[in-house]
Amino acid sequence: MVAQCDKKTFKAQLVAIGCTYEPWIALLEQTGWKTHCCYDLRTADAILEEYSPCICIVDLSNNDFSLNSISLRANKTKQVKWIAVIKKEQLDMDAICQFINNYCVDYFSIPIPSTHLLETVGHQLGMLEIEANSWIEIDAQQDIGLFGESKSIKHLKDMVRRVAMTDVNVFISGEQGTGKELIANSIHSLSKRRNEGFNIINCASLTEDDEKIAFLDPESKHVTEHTIKEGTVLLNGVEELSKSLQQNLLAYLQQPTKDTLDDTRECDVRVIACSSANLEQAILNETFSKELYYRLNVFHISVPTLRERGADIIALAEYFLQKYSREYNTIATQYNEEAKQLLLRYNWPGNVRELINQIKRVSLLTDGNEVGVEHFDLPKKINMKQSLRNIKDEAEKDVLVAVLETHRGQVASAAKDLGVSRATMYRLLNKHNIVPDVRYYNGSNYAQD
Repeated sequence: MVAQCDKKTFKAQLVAIGCTYEPWIALLEQTGWKTHCCYDLRTADAILEEYSPCICIVDLSNNDFSLNSISLRANKTKQVKWIAVIKKEQLDMDAICQFINNYCVDYFSIPIPSTHLLETVGHQLGMLEIEANSWIEIDAQQDIGLFGESKSIKHLKDMVRRVAMTDVNVFISGEQGTGKELIANSIHSLSKRRNEGFNIINCASLTEDDEKIAFLDPESKHVTEHTIKEGTVLLNGVEELSKSLQQNLLAYLQQPTKDTLDDTRECDVRVIACSSANLEQAILNETFSKELYYRLNVFHISVPTLRERGADIIALAEYFLQKYSREYNTIATQYNEEAKQLLLRYNWPGNVRELINQIKRVSLLTDGNEVGVEHFDLPKKINMKQSLRNIKDEAEKDVLVAVLETHRGQVASAAKDLGVSRATMYRLLNKHNIVPDVRYYNGSNYAQD
């Protein structure tokens, strides 16, 4: 039986990339589907952005597109179900099979069986509707840790949204002041544990007999009213855990999950760890457990620095100015152009935390409604030589990341594409603290300290 698209609350959208207007497209439209055919990938990007959730059928039978380009788009799209159209003999090609396996919910070899296709897209439409009910829009949470529209923040929002709906362990890395704690709180508030506690533990001040962390000792029976028994635990500065607590935490993480028959745990918490330190170096120095690192680092989130967020700097500054002007009962409401240029040129070594402190200052010092450079406690003249070097470094870093994404974290092929030796490639990666470990590679989710 052909699935009809009579859903009133969920639009039946289908994007066809590289497909001619064939009978099966006409049949889809007759059953209620709205189809969008395109042959240019940039046009496809815009259509997928506008019409998702949707089904996307891509015709690979004529080799009109770079498979790598299609893979990159399939990897970054959200709420899009991909279906490939191929020639039967293309199943002998490893690249085609890998693409279908990694990104597609189904495939069809030409000639396309229309009835089977209609049944498939109808079913996938239903799956999209189910997913849409649980797909939480982070913007609605008004979480300042995810405030902004820069490319890096959009990617961060997507990662947080995806991992929040699971119960896997998360490791958050980033410089001091980037908002790692806020990101952890966002993950918790979007998870199924949102109605349970969000507990922050400062690992540097943790003692072995702390009652809160009885969950770190699987053999402990010392469970009190102060013990964390459920919810989410953020281990802040996880590199500061003592060797014995590292072993206890590892033992806890190695226990069976709560839905197994042999579950005997009195405590059930989700662990999120964060650090500004280089844990891989700590492993080499034998101050941090390698096994624990891999248990914690199931899903790695690298929080971008403020200087990587471009126009978000002005948006954040304006947000905080409104916030603290209300809080301090002052009348400052806007920045003059010179002040905006200062905000954009400054390197922000203290990241968002430093920006907040500066905005608190100007909110208190500004007598009128306009903030000028004289109200900031920042260098008024930026070292232009240093600024140009920063711009060059950021551009170089962006190119490295983009090429690694294209080659799925493979250093050798990325170096060949750039026309440099592997030794030079590794030198550049080390310079920018980029760790292209394919074990953690997930699209643009490259490992970066």
